[in-house]
Amino acid sequence: MKLKELIKDIKKKKVFNINNFEVKGIAYDSRKIQENYIFVAIKGTKQDGHNFVNEAIERGAKCIVVSKRPSIIRSDITEIIVEDTKKTLSEIANIYYDYPSKKLNVLGITGTNGKTTTNFIIKGILNENGIKAGLIGTIFYEIGERRIVSSNTTPESLDLIEMFSEMLKNNCKWAVMEISSHGIDQKRIEGIDFNVGIFTNIASHEHLDYHKTFKSYLNTKLLFFTKYLRESEKKEKYAIINLDSPYSKTFLKSCERVGIESITFGKNKNANIKLLNYRIEKEGNFLEVEIEKERLTFKSKISGLGNIYNLLAGIAFSYIYKIPYQTTQNAFLKIENVPGRFEFINEGQDFSVIVDYAHTHQALKNLLLSVRNLKPRRIIVIFGCGGDRDRSKRPLMGKIAVKMADFVIITSDNPRTEDPIKIIKDIESGIPFYLRRKYISISDRKKAIYQGISMAKSNDCVVIAGKGHEAFQILKDVTIPFDDREEARKAIREIIMKKEEEKLL
Repeated sequence: MKLKELIKDIKKKKVFNINNFEVKGIAYDSRKIQENYIFVAIKGTKQDGHNFVNEAIERGAKCIVVSKRPSIIRSDITEIIVEDTKKTLSEIANIYYDYPSKKLNVLGITGTNGKTTTNFIIKGILNENGIKAGLIGTIFYEIGERRIVSSNTTPESLDLIEMFSEMLKNNCKWAVMEISSHGIDQKRIEGIDFNVGIFTNIASHEHLDYHKTFKSYLNTKLLFFTKYLRESEKKEKYAIINLDSPYSKTFLKSCERVGIESITFGKNKNANIKLLNYRIEKEGNFLEVEIEKERLTFKSKISGLGNIYNLLAGIAFSYIYKIPYQTTQNAFLKIENVPGRFEFINEGQDFSVIVDYAHTHQALKNLLLSVRNLKPRRIIVIFGCGGDRDRSKRPLMGKIAVKMADFVIITSDNPRTEDPIKIIKDIESGIPFYLRRKYISISDRKKAIYQGISMAKSNDCVVIAGKGHEAFQILKDVTIPFDDREEARKAIREIIMKKEEEKLL
């Protein structure tokens, strides 16, 4: 595609040194530039692409899109000056890849907790119904048969649009994706035509390091519905809302105001998908729901209180698109587990070990409520809090852990640039003095996991929370390989071996 064709519909632009070359690609990362590429300079939270314009040109960029004109630039380089390079990035990406989200059905899931599992559930329902779907989320991106390790929960608009284009080539009819608050605020979903938005829940102490206030965080989540879903050119658009979540009425009213039809789920008597009864077992969840005065029962292989609501979101999706009951039920029985989400680790031990991504106070509370439903003899919790993130949730998580568990080991999570000991002290500050005998702190996460598992007796449950599927730990100067699930397996095997050796002595 020629440059003039690619940029002709971009409004409010100034063009200098126009060179109508054949565009071979677009990039916002100067390291990905090749010969005859367009480089779009965007400002991120850590780096400003305008500082890498010369590097992009050296690598072969023949056109730069910027919001401020460089002081010195080669005369053979086309310069396009725009007000908002983020928006322009999505505009030229859509033109270059021929608007793939208009041809796909696109579902976005936003909320504090539950996005990843709901994503897996919806994809499972579609696949069971014979509809091929791509997936974009926290753990990986799945395009046809190709699976890519995730770098961002919600990728940049150019990457999204390119992936949607590839999904179409792989005969996908749907794209299901997680929508993070960062992705909304940083305009990564600009130019995407959505069919459906799902609101899972919202917690008051999450991402305040970025959004500063809960009001800002809430308004950002609302923006997905009031701006991006509203502006979508799809004829039929729906919002699926968890009616049991705080602020659900705010989301409902906002959707009503912009003319988006809402379908609700929850225990609330006014929900379209009304939860009548549920049971949480190690083998999975059992749900009884009422839809249009009809009672239906569902069973799943995934367990946990949070997953009750994630399954309800899936049922609501099936309801909208008239997917048969049996298809949805079959899908639930095929999803055995989502990596790092209420994932049981079994190495033949006579106690349970659960690894979960819970890293907010509400998620930790729901996790421990779910574990209580399994009726273990004791609950031993191992958790920490991430560094360079909202500090206000740390004491809340400490208080919840010691009140709901029988014993707690506070450890390091991803400390990043913070001192792990200071993070632990922040967590400890929320623990009442009369409960301080119920916990210890071990900053080394590997040692903490080993200690917690070595304490476990028959029918106990060890809960390792915070990192879930992550296969790394982010320290001050380095990121190291670290997987809670693998460390738990190693510890269990080692402890079992020691016990076997002791029997022989």
